[in-house]
Amino acid sequence: MTVSRSDVLALVTGDVDTVPSHGLVRGSKQSERQVEGVASSAYDLVAVPIDIAHPRTKDLTTDLPVVGILGVVATRIDSELVPVPGVRAQALLVALALSPGRIRSAQALIDEVWPGEPPRSPKNALQTQISRLRSVLPAGVLESYRGGYRLALGSDDTDLGRARVLTRAAEGRLAASQWQDALDGVLDASGLWRGEPAEPVRAQAELLEVTLRSVQISALLGLRRFDDAIPFARARVAADPTDELATADLMRALHGAGRSNDALSVFAALRSELADRLGTDPSPAVTALNTEILGHTAPKMLQTIGLRAAPNALIGRGEDLDAIEVLLGSSRVTTVLGPGGAGKTRIAHELGRRAGAHMSVAFVELASLRSEEDVASAIGATLGLTEADIKVGGLPVTRVHSIRERLVDVFSSRRGLLILDNCEHVIDEVAVVVDALVASSDAVTVLATSRSPMGITAESVFPLPSLGVVGSNSPATELFCVRARAVRPSARLEPDAVNRLCRTLDGLPLAIELAAARVKSMSVEEIDARLDHRFTLLKSADRTRPERHRTLHAVIDWSWNLLDASEQAALRRLCRFPAGFDLDAARQVAQWAAVEDISAALDGLVDQSMLSVVESPTGIRYHMLETVREYGEEQLDASGEAETVAARLREWSASVAVRVSAGYSGGRPAEMVALMEAEHDNLLSVMRHSFAQQFSDHVCTLFSVLGYFWAMRGAHSEVLNWADRVMSSMRGGMGGTPDDNAVMALLVLAAHFAYGGNLRRVARIRTDLRHLLNSRSAVSPGLRFDSEVVVHHAGGRGLARKLARAVRSEHDDVRCNAYVVRSMMAQNSGRLYESIRDAEQALAIARRRGDLWAVGSTSQTLASSYGLSGDYSRAVEYYRTSADVMWELHAFEESMQTRAFLAMALIGAGRVDEGRELIDELEAAAQGQEFTLDPPSGDDVGARWDHAQQRSNSASLTAVRAAADLEDGAVEQGLGGLRAALALGGWPSEDPSDPFMTILVCAAVGAHVLHGRAEDMDDAVAALTRKPWNMLVPGGFYDVPMLGAVACAVGSFEIHRGNRAVGVELLAVSSRAVGRQDFPSMRIDRHVRAARAVAGDRAVDAGLARAAVFTRNGALREILRLLPLV
Repeated sequence: MTVSRSDVLALVTGDVDTVPSHGLVRGSKQSERQVEGVASSAYDLVAVPIDIAHPRTKDLTTDLPVVGILGVVATRIDSELVPVPGVRAQALLVALALSPGRIRSAQALIDEVWPGEPPRSPKNALQTQISRLRSVLPAGVLESYRGGYRLALGSDDTDLGRARVLTRAAEGRLAASQWQDALDGVLDASGLWRGEPAEPVRAQAELLEVTLRSVQISALLGLRRFDDAIPFARARVAADPTDELATADLMRALHGAGRSNDALSVFAALRSELADRLGTDPSPAVTALNTEILGHTAPKMLQTIGLRAAPNALIGRGEDLDAIEVLLGSSRVTTVLGPGGAGKTRIAHELGRRAGAHMSVAFVELASLRSEEDVASAIGATLGLTEADIKVGGLPVTRVHSIRERLVDVFSSRRGLLILDNCEHVIDEVAVVVDALVASSDAVTVLATSRSPMGITAESVFPLPSLGVVGSNSPATELFCVRARAVRPSARLEPDAVNRLCRTLDGLPLAIELAAARVKSMSVEEIDARLDHRFTLLKSADRTRPERHRTLHAVIDWSWNLLDASEQAALRRLCRFPAGFDLDAARQVAQWAAVEDISAALDGLVDQSMLSVVESPTGIRYHMLETVREYGEEQLDASGEAETVAARLREWSASVAVRVSAGYSGGRPAEMVALMEAEHDNLLSVMRHSFAQQFSDHVCTLFSVLGYFWAMRGAHSEVLNWADRVMSSMRGGMGGTPDDNAVMALLVLAAHFAYGGNLRRVARIRTDLRHLLNSRSAVSPGLRFDSEVVVHHAGGRGLARKLARAVRSEHDDVRCNAYVVRSMMAQNSGRLYESIRDAEQALAIARRRGDLWAVGSTSQTLASSYGLSGDYSRAVEYYRTSADVMWELHAFEESMQTRAFLAMALIGAGRVDEGRELIDELEAAAQGQEFTLDPPSGDDVGARWDHAQQRSNSASLTAVRAAADLEDGAVEQGLGGLRAALALGGWPSEDPSDPFMTILVCAAVGAHVLHGRAEDMDDAVAALTRKPWNMLVPGGFYDVPMLGAVACAVGSFEIHRGNRAVGVELLAVSSRAVGRQDFPSMRIDRHVRAARAVAGDRAVDAGLARAAVFTRNGALREILRLLPLV
């Protein structure tokens, strides 16, 4: 349920049931944008089959992958891989296994399982294959999400993923000159192939095979097994005669085996191929190798300098490594940017080990330098240049060669990678040296890690993201668990608790590792609870860590000390934006005194990786890691600026609230939704602080837009959880709250109190609104009209005249809302023609204004009118429009609920297959949302609301599926589903005025009667007739179509249970009351036909003739007279 402005008017004027107060599907509160894709390569390589005739002996029976796709598609069952039956199920498993852990949309899976020829009902067919696949996979592996599915597996739980892991490990061993281990790793990886992979897997498998072949050849060369390497190297050259790396490997193997002339012939063939095909010459490196062979000089093996062996597995960085490798292939200089603790150094070592299989690599650590003058000397020292050439910290002793000349000399004869680590504190000199180096030699590539970029033309930057934290199998969670078990193998690591902790730590690898180390003496929950003091908690006892990485505080200190005074001031003043900020917000909050130019300060913070930049729908935004924010709070407290910053934040947030309220009133909801999505957490943080500091008027200002936004999103529990605090703040005064915001806050509260039946609070809100309308003159016309309708008593005189004047207003929003209110009032009175006419007028105005929210809610009103009258085809049209618009506005829960109404309308219109398809999607979206039938204990109003909503959602979906079963002839299944829906919904309802449960029980009673099972509904009818219908009379909340539906259901029931006289009268008068017919089992014509078969045509015709004389109000009174006689 989502509350619009027109809903507010309906709620407090008695038109409760015309607004969908019952949610049909409760989804997540945030959009889950699905990202799909498969691994790709920057190179187009041709595969050569791996020789696995002599695999290394290894027991894999206890460590099989869960899914196998390198060969026959299979899954692990009882310690062996068992083929999956069925071509479609195999294709589906392959599509999911190519991206384990990632959500694949239903449409993407359909396209891959049925390429070019989808079945008649593709989503039903997909659901069938999903069910079959679940039956052969381990429990819990195949998970459903909104609109898609995923395999809950790690990267090495498929044989393809494990092959990647083993391949990277083999590359690392090769880089460390561990030739035999590298060769063994190749054989282990090759052993995962069980045959020819399926077509979708083939490209990735071939790419891995190429990499494995390259590692195998290099390892054999390292072991000086030249004869063994020759056939493999020759096969690579045959696959691509212009592959210079493969040619060089073959030349080395032939020369090492004493076949130098053959090696020279291979070079001659390469030169000819390159000239004929590309018009180029061989590279300097291959040419130099040819020259060495000509001189009978043994070729030099590739060298790696300064690289450290990996202490443990690198987790969660596979995609980042691949992306950086692509940059290294296209850019002369690549800088990996990130804050301290992001894992830049570890990434650089891993990239160096990978590159070492193909080129010389030198790794230079610059963290210890204290002077920029020492940069060139440090590089030279790492490369082994002598003191005669370079003297650290001083001038050259002799003028033999400059550092530039020596570096060019080192890298000129072969491809080389120079890695410069921790450059930020000497970045200016690093930029000068690197720029000179790449300008002098085209053979060298530079990889740098830094918290700030060099800013030279040759540079490409890669901002290293934090580890992913989404889901219990996220890379951040995996890293924590691995490191925690290393210090305490018996530790209890509950996935959700670990994931929550990792999210709090921003996915920052250093923070996660430091937290995992505390598992030695603390539980995960205890660590999480103490993160308010993270700088004290997160310290390392690892003496091998650099001093700057011993504590989280030291990591941030290192960057803080590199900032100038303006940047430091900006950072501490901007640390109270949990959701980030834009330039305008930064200017309002931070540009004063020490900060003269906030743009320049932000640029400096971005350059030092203290801020990240994100392009959002509202424009460029700056984000600060939680760890940096906490550090900023320390600095803010110490600066004495905290109160000034808090005051400026209140001023900024008030300006946002005024802008949002004006945008909603001005018919720009899409723009305001984007703004609220961006600023929600910031506004909520300021509202909490304002409440704690008793800034009452500011609490009301912010609640006006936050409450409205929550209502749009279906987060009604948030509104209710804040209701008491806001009411308390209102008692403190709203003198400083802008007029429109004060009115909006009261209207949001009124809507929720009315839905909850809290009439005393509704009366209080009305009183406050009257006072506001009388005392404030600047309330906008639309909100003033809304408020005047709310304070107008539902049964009072003059409302019709007020609405008649309002529909002729010069203000579009006033006219639109007036038509909506009049439409809903007409619907509740059973005047459907008038209701539809006014709703169409409102819809035309909303479309002309471009007010998407009004378009969505008014379309829903129109759909409801058509649906209750049994015109399901027209209802489908408007429900679809409403659902699509709500989705566009990111009102996801409202959209899902409307789609459930759409499914019911499709079923009523005879399009049962389409209705079922939609139900499947809705149920998949709701999977995993468990709840109990008993409401939560305690006084948490929001939790009780959420529980009631979940029960209603579940009941709704169950009932809609039951209706589809009945239309398809599955009577027992359909009737059982309706009874289950009543139980889920808690009938008899604790809230006797709940309109949806009344509709649902009427549908259930009607269905049982029509299918000869009326006796099963004795208790339901007894409860239905005991409901306090005296509420539904003029002067109270009356609803003629609802009462007509009750009359139809009870009358039909009584006819079939023997009380024919009263039953016929009730059934006959139900049509005069325009009884609701939302479900096919509520259709009055079906019940009239059934009554004729039992009571006879004469009795039914006589009843219909007597009922024909009643007006709608007369029909209402007659129903109220007859119900107590049942």
